[in-house]
Amino acid sequence: MKNISFLFCWSALVGFVVAFVLVLNVPNSFGQAKKTLVDLNSASDKELEALPGVGPATAKKIIANRPYKTMDELSKAGLSAKTLESLKPLVTVGVPSPAAKPAEAPAKKSAPAATAATKPEPPAKRTPGHVDLNSASDKDLEALPGVGPATAKKIIANRPYKTIDELSKAGLSAKTIESLKPLATVGAAPSAAKPAEVPAKKSAPAATAPTKKEPVAKLAPGQKVNINSASKEQLDVLPGIGPVKAQAIIEARPFQKIEDIMKVKGIKEGEFNKIKDLITDK
Repeated sequence: MKNISFLFCWSALVGFVVAFVLVLNVPNSFGQAKKTLVDLNSASDKELEALPGVGPATAKKIIANRPYKTMDELSKAGLSAKTLESLKPLVTVGVPSPAAKPAEAPAKKSAPAATAATKPEPPAKRTPGHVDLNSASDKDLEALPGVGPATAKKIIANRPYKTIDELSKAGLSAKTIESLKPLATVGAAPSAAKPAEVPAKKSAPAATAPTKKEPVAKLAPGQKVNINSASKEQLDVLPGIGPVKAQAIIEARPFQKIEDIMKVKGIKEGEFNKIKDLITDK
């Protein structure tokens, strides 16, 4: 009888200990159940900054590169493989809202543009497929991920484009081009846009070319140029003597004989033979 009582008491004590341990573990279970994962496609700046290894700048890059299909795509935002691994238990990838990313862009631009009435319009151009590589302005191109002011100028300089892959002409990497394909399009380029620049560049030197050769006519047959007293313009008329050598001749004066002109830098025997019958030292 005593043994039965002892066994009963022992069983009750063991049951009490087991129940106590289970009660202690209940809060931990609830705490884990309540722990929510951060959705990369909808989380705010503050929620992203709370993650380990993510600061304000990285949070903005994560938002700028939305949407994500997998957590590994965080590499688009510049996160290292080590940081990605540490974030996997803490984040998830939800279904992105179609208007989620466009809504983010005007929010950043609205603060400085509060006083301008026409500034709220540009966000419409940043929606996927609306940035035309052949007609977009610098600002529209700079709004694309991975495109800064310098890259935007290169894109404009290399117009027109027949396909988005031709952005490689502007120095964009294959990875950046792939990320731009959902956001850009290639429209018909204005036919006269690029050719108009070519004549403008070549017209300036053409205007000065005729004036350079006119002085040759000033040297009459039998006329000689006095290398000790001639002006820079008169010396420039001599074959092979340009403005630089003419100035060097003036600085090297006086000359005792015409052969002394070969002491001037750039005037060797070959150049001297061309002008010896056209110069005098008296």
